[in-house]
Amino acid sequence: MNRTGWTTVVAGSLGLVLLAWFLVANALPGRSEPDKLADPVTLKVAAGSELDDVLCAGGTSKAEESTGTPVRCEPSALVKRLREETNVALEPEFIGTLEAADAIVADPDRYDAAWFASDDYLRLALAAKGTDDLASSDPIMRSPVVLGVHHDVATRLGWTGDAEVSWEEIAGRAGDGELGFLMTSPASSNSGLSTLAGVATAFDAEPPLQSEDVGLVQEDVRQLFSGQLGRAASSGWLSDTFRENPTAYDAIFNYESELLTLAEQVDDLDIVYPSDGTTEATYPLTLVDAEKQKAYETAVAWLRTAEVQEELSEKSGRRPGRTGVTPSPGVPDNDVKTLPLPDDLGTIDELIFTYFDEFAPKTRTTYLLDTSASMDEIKMNQLRRAFEGLAGDDTSISGQFKRFRKGERLSVYTYADETESLGSLVVEDQPERDEALNRLIDRVGELAGHGGTAYYDAIDTAYADIKASPEEGATTSIVLMTDGEQNGGQSYAQLSKKYEAAYRDLGVPLYVVLVGDAATSADASIEQLVDFAEHTGGREVVAEDAADLRKIFQEIRDYQ
Repeated sequence: MNRTGWTTVVAGSLGLVLLAWFLVANALPGRSEPDKLADPVTLKVAAGSELDDVLCAGGTSKAEESTGTPVRCEPSALVKRLREETNVALEPEFIGTLEAADAIVADPDRYDAAWFASDDYLRLALAAKGTDDLASSDPIMRSPVVLGVHHDVATRLGWTGDAEVSWEEIAGRAGDGELGFLMTSPASSNSGLSTLAGVATAFDAEPPLQSEDVGLVQEDVRQLFSGQLGRAASSGWLSDTFRENPTAYDAIFNYESELLTLAEQVDDLDIVYPSDGTTEATYPLTLVDAEKQKAYETAVAWLRTAEVQEELSEKSGRRPGRTGVTPSPGVPDNDVKTLPLPDDLGTIDELIFTYFDEFAPKTRTTYLLDTSASMDEIKMNQLRRAFEGLAGDDTSISGQFKRFRKGERLSVYTYADETESLGSLVVEDQPERDEALNRLIDRVGELAGHGGTAYYDAIDTAYADIKASPEEGATTSIVLMTDGEQNGGQSYAQLSKKYEAAYRDLGVPLYVVLVGDAATSADASIEQLVDFAEHTGGREVVAEDAADLRKIFQEIRDYQ
């Protein structure tokens, strides 16, 4: 045999050996387990709330998520096994994607790792600060961001069976008023940001999207968001909203895994995959502290074993992150075209700002501020700071997107023994430059506590005002802040009766901010107030410290 022949044989044999090695390393369940560390190591992990299904025993509760502070939980069986088999303990702290970017940029020592649907924004934010030294794993799980549609709506629109449905088709139907949907806020949730970036990229002639392209696709993107009927801060809360009142919405943008779960709870929900592509969450576990490299690599290797990948898919409804592992029964394995996300922070920021200024439904918010005797100077000062943050004073990564917007209608009332109007206006300019808004904030800063607490009278006043002057097309809500129990005015029973008779059809949610003593009170009046808020479609948010008011008021913006 000549030299060329032997070379061919050797090369072919080597190819077969490499192929066999690849199959063993990447597909076969019998792959050896990662080494166990000699000593235990804990990784403090900033995590997305949707990962509570694999990280927590029993998940996290709405009550926990409404504290306004990062949430922790009891470790799941999978997390316990990871610790037992590798000596690596994951200690997750659930926090918003952009809030985590804020925290890590400001204090890299706060977390050892991050685990979100995507680490793109975190990486770009760190790069902008000149500190981009993250080392991500390969994908741990995958889930595309897609559209869940009621079957009767999909049938009416011709989107059933093998129909190819493009972003242009989806946007056009929304623009014609034929599709009303829910989506999370792109200022706090990766699924919302992915939806926004996905549709903008789909309309871009030469992706990835660049800053100069945002204006070019603006009119096409605007069509889609003319159909948005509401939003939430997290994918889980968005699904809850849809499930609790499914007939109010035609569709919902969310992760495929969330929609698979929702389809088991809501009859006849179809999943539509945009034919020209969508964005995909890959759930990378991302190293932040380089000193924890070995523990991080050990955890990633364990999470990517075939056995654990299969378990993650079964538990979460997500696709395996590792090639060659079969998804759990019921989890789709169809090919989904993925779209590239913008690759610079400026483009993403401009896209989010454009969404709130140009695309998102205009908002109308009525604030009810407790000025009873228990509201001391410290609390009043924090209340003023909260409004200053909403007026553009907060330039943090997450705070910059949660300011008041041009065209937004604001009404502010104070209440103690009686309810009084502090002022009402429409924001006419960028909030930091709006003189009328700044005068209103000055009046907030001049408030002083006196008298009792009659918050049901204040709620009645707010609903009556909204009913007397409705604003079509605006997302309307009421935010009540209190630091104590009801001790005057009409009763819970009186307001409940009036609400059912006169206000329920308005569909206006009440958000209750409990601060100070109200946050820890076991008084029945507080429980009734929270129950009433949830009945309206709102929720409670707890600020145990008055200093949290600024963050709390911003958090509520994600639901408005």
